[in-house]
Amino acid sequence: MKTIEQIDKIKATVLYVLEHMKNGVDYIHLFKVMYFAQQEHLVVYGSPIMEDSFLARKHGPVPAFTYKALRALEGKVAVESDEMKSFTDALNVNIVDGHQIVTARQSCDLDELSGSNIKILDKWIARCKDVKAFDLSDMSHDKAWSKAKAQSEKTGEDTKITMWDMAEAGGATVGMLNVIRERQTNKRALELC
Repeated sequence: MKTIEQIDKIKATVLYVLEHMKNGVDYIHLFKVMYFAQQEHLVVYGSPIMEDSFLARKHGPVPAFTYKALRALEGKVAVESDEMKSFTDALNVNIVDGHQIVTARQSCDLDELSGSNIKILDKWIARCKDVKAFDLSDMSHDKAWSKAKAQSEKTGEDTKITMWDMAEAGGATVGMLNVIRERQTNKRALELC
């Protein structure tokens, strides 16, 4: 279960992307901007932009919580909590030419995003906005996705892409990978307290 703070950060990230793609965006563009930005933030700073786990799906990495919220907007899954409802209330999903298009109903709370978050999101919004959806999908089929996808094919269940694997596939140094591992270990230890 995500905390209110984690959901607010995911919401701010999604709304930031949508504010910069004014006419709305399909799921693939939204998810790939989120993935590539998350990956680069891990490589450069050793920390994620947001706490949304990426699953290895057919068309590349999919942010699990964001996707579930969008599916709730489509009426395909139930809204699980008041926190998720606050997230779904910020978005619209419409079908345009057979594609789900996401638009914002609220403005992004910039207090939720750091300067490094914005810098990297801006970079990936610019890089992805004019690329065809399936080309983005192909670009996201990196080593981290392949590893998790192979595992999901063995188990028949969606498999999370680890932050370590995501950062390694993005070219993180051994030193940065060790920082990421240490931060993840400390985070898990604190969650057990």
